[in-house]
Amino acid sequence: MNNQYCTISSPNISNTSSKKTTRHYCSFFVLLFVCCSFFITNAQTNIHGYVTNKDGKPLPNSNVLLLNAKDSVLIKGRLTNQAGGYSFENIPAGTYLISFSYTGLDQIYTSIFTITNHQDNLAMGSVPLDENNQQLKAVVVSARKPLYEQKIDRLVINVASSITSAGSTALDVLERSPGIMVDRINNNLSINGKSGVIVMMNGKRSYMDISSLVLFLQGIPSGNIERIEVITTPPANFDAEGSAGIINIVLKSKNQFGTNGSYSLSAGYDKGEQSMASININHRKGKINLFGNYSFSRTRLQQVRKNYHAVTFAGNFIEDYSESNRHALVSQHDGQAGIDYEINKKTIVGALLTANYRNWNMDADNNAFVSTNYKLDTAIKTANNELHTTSNYGINLNLQHNFKEDEKLSVNMDYLNYNDNNPSKYNNAYYNNLGNFIYDQKVISGKVTPLIFWIAAIDYSKKLSKKVDMEAGAKGTTSRLNNDVMVASFNQNNWLQDTALSGFHNLHESVAAAYYSVSIALDTATSIKAGLRYEYTSFNLGSHTEKNIVDRHYGNLFPSFFMLHTINENNAINFSYSRRIWRPSFTDLAPWVLFYDPKTFQTGNPALQPAITDAANVSYTYKNKIITVSYSYTADPISMQPHVDDATNKLISSMTNAKNNKNASISFSLPFTVTKWWNMQNNISGNWDQSNSFYKEAVKTESKSASVQSTQTFTLPKDIAVELSGYYYSGGSWGLYKFGSMGSLDIGVQKKFITKKSTLSFNIRNILNSQTSQFSVYIPAQNLIQKNIYIYGYTDFSLSFTHSFGKDKVKQKRDRTTGAEDEKGRVN
Repeated sequence: MNNQYCTISSPNISNTSSKKTTRHYCSFFVLLFVCCSFFITNAQTNIHGYVTNKDGKPLPNSNVLLLNAKDSVLIKGRLTNQAGGYSFENIPAGTYLISFSYTGLDQIYTSIFTITNHQDNLAMGSVPLDENNQQLKAVVVSARKPLYEQKIDRLVINVASSITSAGSTALDVLERSPGIMVDRINNNLSINGKSGVIVMMNGKRSYMDISSLVLFLQGIPSGNIERIEVITTPPANFDAEGSAGIINIVLKSKNQFGTNGSYSLSAGYDKGEQSMASININHRKGKINLFGNYSFSRTRLQQVRKNYHAVTFAGNFIEDYSESNRHALVSQHDGQAGIDYEINKKTIVGALLTANYRNWNMDADNNAFVSTNYKLDTAIKTANNELHTTSNYGINLNLQHNFKEDEKLSVNMDYLNYNDNNPSKYNNAYYNNLGNFIYDQKVISGKVTPLIFWIAAIDYSKKLSKKVDMEAGAKGTTSRLNNDVMVASFNQNNWLQDTALSGFHNLHESVAAAYYSVSIALDTATSIKAGLRYEYTSFNLGSHTEKNIVDRHYGNLFPSFFMLHTINENNAINFSYSRRIWRPSFTDLAPWVLFYDPKTFQTGNPALQPAITDAANVSYTYKNKIITVSYSYTADPISMQPHVDDATNKLISSMTNAKNNKNASISFSLPFTVTKWWNMQNNISGNWDQSNSFYKEAVKTESKSASVQSTQTFTLPKDIAVELSGYYYSGGSWGLYKFGSMGSLDIGVQKKFITKKSTLSFNIRNILNSQTSQFSVYIPAQNLIQKNIYIYGYTDFSLSFTHSFGKDKVKQKRDRTTGAEDEKGRVN
């Protein structure tokens, strides 16, 4: 016993040299992928032609897709210019076909054609589109969308197009996405280095607290995801909540006649078994459309969390170090079911039910050590059991009426119900510096948090003239939260409640909003969109013993502006600006406590204020390559901050307002077609961040960081594809904290069975075992030293199978919205 404690009385939680080496290898491989694109060249051909209607008049903005003739994989896509012209430059030798489509007209395909190394130009001539045209040639099309698509106001990540995403989770996909940072230590998300992210599912905002939402996303199988949309400067029709922007996760759905759908199965291993399954189904007949999806995941996790903090008091240097080995079993169920009924050609009514249940059961072995002047004082062994169940369901009733083709009204009513139950047990055994047992202590804690939302929204859109469109709407949201926290210790055969850490709080919030926006086509090359949103918020937090602990009433205006200028068919520039608000999450405000070890805690902060962010982006597009420059300024930003008691070295972390935050970034999206069988997507970004905070005195932290993400796709014979992907993040800052570097290298192999509509994928992720999160704060002048390391995953293997079934006769599905589109994100 003595030797055991003496050998670790001077703890060191820095990474070993081998872990540093794997991160350097990860960085090297990812950078190597990007460099390849600048040195590999081929003989290339330019393809050009025109698209017209049946009368021979040009059809501007027609969709023209260049496809690989063998498997219909998308090579490049274009919109025709005002003359109906299109061109594809620098196309390598190979066999191709082209598809042409325009809203309201039949999609047609060319015959298969071959490009040789000796062709400079290939003229395709003029192609007419008609409502009743037959295809130029029957072709079985299985075109796959590009992994990343840059739209006027958002980046679209087509998850279904990624091989290495198969068998993973929504959180894994986000972690590998450009500009998105996943902080698994504090369970937080950021976009371009900025926190305050709103997450939406199928356009419906999630009200979960961000920490619970990160855990929720960890249980959603990627096989149930169609795409992820990253919206950094949302327009006025979105809620103004979320200073960093919006992440919208769109689940798979079908929109054909008859009965159809798909299912996915996945099994894997990462120091514990992993299993996932999902299914989505749609039945459309006559005026009725029934649809639904369901997913299930069961994962066994092994995690390591290391905490260290130190202070100097009365001439003594006091240290606290703990290491927690966590063994958890997590299961999650997600479901959605809905119906749409077409009353007539102009009016549709619908109902939608969503539900989720997540169960976390964890046993942890914790060892903590308290030292004075580098000599061990006390050792504490803690056996910890934690149960954490979250559940929610929502009901949406909606109506959509089209007065005319270009005039629409939508009305929505939503009810959302969340519940969070989190009991924990701690058995602490204390030992002296010689390893002799002193005493034991039993502690229990519990948190029960029900939350209810009522939402009503009305949206109206109309085309005012040939070049002017308008949107307007109003929305009201009311919510009520009860937060019941209990902490007790076992003393003299009785459980004694700790009144300082226990309590019941209730919270009421209402937000009333109205918006108006207008889109104007100034000419054939330039369009703008401007909007203004007003939100008025009433917020009250109280308890049984004290009313009006926080009582706020405030109103804000949120302008937004977008401009797109097309210089020519290969060059375009886009500018956007918006003002956003970052309201504190409900559980960041309501008092609660989470134990990491006897001297390390996390709690809520009722004094939190909302933060306001002004953000602007400028992007330049050359063909399919994009460069984006962004800048934002946030007043009163919210970030995690430690508070250390100098006398006892007790560390309590909570969300706190800083003075301001400034953030600037530049990013490059660089897709390349190296050969007809090798495509790559590279994303490079650089970020500068400055935070002005306050601890005991003013603190300014500044960081420069970079990230690289690369995906290489190799198309092989017999419908086999290989994808090699990786990312590297150099580290950055958030408030007082500095983050360490991390990355991952992944490989996947996929086999398609086209006639059977099936796909089989095998993946190895985190090959270099380099996904270790680190954050630290070092301000010895203010007596603040802290470092944390979190190992949350290891190299994992997975095998996934996906199958589509049903009819393939396509019908345009309903363009529906719900009143909770901007909502669901602030619950624990």
